[in-house]
Amino acid sequence: MISFRPDGISTTRRPFASGQLLPACALAVLLGRLVVLVVPGALTTDPDSYQHVARELVTRGSFSVDGRATAYRPPLYPLLLAGIQACCDGFWRVGVGALHLMMGWATALCAGILAGRVNGLRAAVLAVLLAGLDPLLLHSSRLVMTETQSAFLAVLVVWFASRVANRPSGPAWLALGLLLGACALTRPTFLLWPFAAGCLALVFLMPRKGDKNFADQMASSSLDIGVSHGGTVVDQRRSWRALSATTLCQKLRPILWLGLGFVLAMFPWGLRNLFVFGKVIIGTTHGGYTFYLANNGEFYRFLQNPEGQLVWDAAEFNRRWQQTVATEAGWNELTADRLAYDRAWKTIREQPGMFLYSCAYRLFQLWRPVPHQLDPHEPLSVRLARWGVGVFYLTEYLFALIGLLLVINRARREKNASAWSLTVWGLGLAVTLSLVHTLYWSNIRMRAPLAPILAVWAAVGIEWCLQPGRRGDAK
Repeated sequence: MISFRPDGISTTRRPFASGQLLPACALAVLLGRLVVLVVPGALTTDPDSYQHVARELVTRGSFSVDGRATAYRPPLYPLLLAGIQACCDGFWRVGVGALHLMMGWATALCAGILAGRVNGLRAAVLAVLLAGLDPLLLHSSRLVMTETQSAFLAVLVVWFASRVANRPSGPAWLALGLLLGACALTRPTFLLWPFAAGCLALVFLMPRKGDKNFADQMASSSLDIGVSHGGTVVDQRRSWRALSATTLCQKLRPILWLGLGFVLAMFPWGLRNLFVFGKVIIGTTHGGYTFYLANNGEFYRFLQNPEGQLVWDAAEFNRRWQQTVATEAGWNELTADRLAYDRAWKTIREQPGMFLYSCAYRLFQLWRPVPHQLDPHEPLSVRLARWGVGVFYLTEYLFALIGLLLVINRARREKNASAWSLTVWGLGLAVTLSLVHTLYWSNIRMRAPLAPILAVWAAVGIEWCLQPGRRGDAK
């Protein structure tokens, strides 16, 4: 007997499977993430100064570093940290750990709901486990960094987009725009996401062979109206124009609401930066540095001749860059940002071949399944752990590719809202991350926002492979 859960996940009514399996997996994920957080060493370092900025928000009331106003980091995560520090004071690590724990758990649940709406209970369970116990997300939850929050917000956007996909409600699309703004205020990379998703939507809305295009649909509809009312050709043309305008307005209205929400979310940050720096900055002043870090002569020389180095050590580059910021930019963030871009473009013009090679290298680093070996004499246990992670991601990539093809097929054939959201917004995020980090500095950590989406695709692919009778659906 088939039943339906409130969240839309269809199940076969079995006392244990439908009643306890999904909550049991969610509880296992919660306990697993808790164990990772209580291991000594969690949340003890602040590599990107987010906690430093949060501390100054609490003590000075300004978004600054050592008293100097900054836009070097996006504001949303430090604001959350500041709220926790103001409430918990000396126990702020406990508060941040709780925040990361609940965000990680919510990420897994959102992934499960998305997968369940596409392929049922078993896919939901698999997605909860894959997203909740993802090695990259587990490791990131121990750091005072934005990976946990960005992954949560990304999958929340995809889930919410699936809820509003067939709704003309303006406030719902406004809320989606606000969520997208929250993503961009966590990581500026997300600024390109709505545009990538929009381009993909246009691609997937293009008529396939045998389908009517938009103009043909409007023409046939208007002719039907004209004939039914015994109208003239002029009446038919007028009705076609009226219907076309009405349909176009209906299509554009949600986009306008989404854009309004996005602008409203970004407005306070841009306005603050206008007052502080005299320029509207909706991203950060960190982009120039990451672009220069990825495109400088020292890094290019490493790519040409690693000389036995496992990874490029940027310590000397960073030391010289800090001197340059002090002497040539006078610690002015805008000047330093422009200077970094200028130097990076100069390197690219001088070595275009190495630029192309470095782009391929960065793209590989973004998607590489096996984490870097940092120690040439690493213990066997560490090596086994690294290769275990590599096996996990290689397997997930394989099933995610299968699942993505199934999701695309379901989105186009069945008009499934969750499948459509996973196709347009999920694939749009993958394209966004790939494009940005082909040019800017890249490593495995940069793909963290996509981890729960990969988990959903992989869960759909695994579920399909476990049921051979359904394979004909993919044709």
